[in-house]
Amino acid sequence: MDLKTQVESNRYIDMWAMPGAHPANIELLQKLKTADSNHFNKNMDVVGTVSELDSESNKWAKSHLIGLRTDIWKPNEQEMASSLRCVKKRRRQELKKRIKKSGRLSGGQNETLQNKVEEDTIMQMDCGDIEQRRLVLKLFKTSTARTRWCGTIEGVTTTEIHNSIGSNRRLISLVVVLPRVKIVTPIQQNHRTFRWPAVFSFCYYDTERMWHITLKQRWVSFGPDFDVFVDGQEIGLLDSKLISFGSDSYVNLDSHPLANDTGFIDLMTLFAASSGYHRAIRKSIRCRIEAIENGESHRHIIEDEELKMRYNGRAAA
Repeated sequence: MDLKTQVESNRYIDMWAMPGAHPANIELLQKLKTADSNHFNKNMDVVGTVSELDSESNKWAKSHLIGLRTDIWKPNEQEMASSLRCVKKRRRQELKKRIKKSGRLSGGQNETLQNKVEEDTIMQMDCGDIEQRRLVLKLFKTSTARTRWCGTIEGVTTTEIHNSIGSNRRLISLVVVLPRVKIVTPIQQNHRTFRWPAVFSFCYYDTERMWHITLKQRWVSFGPDFDVFVDGQEIGLLDSKLISFGSDSYVNLDSHPLANDTGFIDLMTLFAASSGYHRAIRKSIRCRIEAIENGESHRHIIEDEELKMRYNGRAAA
């Protein structure tokens, strides 16, 4: 890529292949912990940095950090055990209601419940039988006096499952939440019968009008490169170079109204950062589909935070 190419927006996303071993991780984590935002918590790990190109000096300057919710992307044994306990607790309540809808059980009913618990396949599951991996990446601006949250991109596993089953393809579903914006932005991988690699599409509202964006992955590239189209007009490129699990990406947008929209640039940055995780997401989708089609939907763990994204805001309290 020619760094002298004149573009309205130019960012470089450095996603680390081994974030836990990166020498800058501890220093950046300490910086994030001082952020005046509840979007950073103890379960978050720094996995990359973002730099912006100064058009006058033609030099890169670090401007953002990217954090990953490790508790739901790579849950440890304790977190997996906690999720499994919740599943078994709900299952035990279901078995109890089949014996008696409400109230305490008698001695004989308790014995019947215990027999059902011992025979039930769900109650016999261990941590390796459940699938709860979900991507949550957050972008933080660090080039100012304070560290602030700039947006989140996260997976929607429920949508991924029904879209993938319906199309017989493993289709990724993401949603982006930006600060001070009431409208969330779903990003959906589309099913194209005679086209592979991937195509994603979404709508972006800039408070004045709705823009329709398509991200088309190139057929031949060294990494997952995406051409960016707005209302059918090509305006730029997400230039990625896949390295192990992480990826280095450039966000290059030509002269266009959205190239000067900070929210849109942050959204493109988050999507580019997520591209290195897409292969692992598709693997997780396959595991969930196999479980559901085998009548084992209980293996697909759905977080409360994901369910909240599906709430009907117009429903009466």
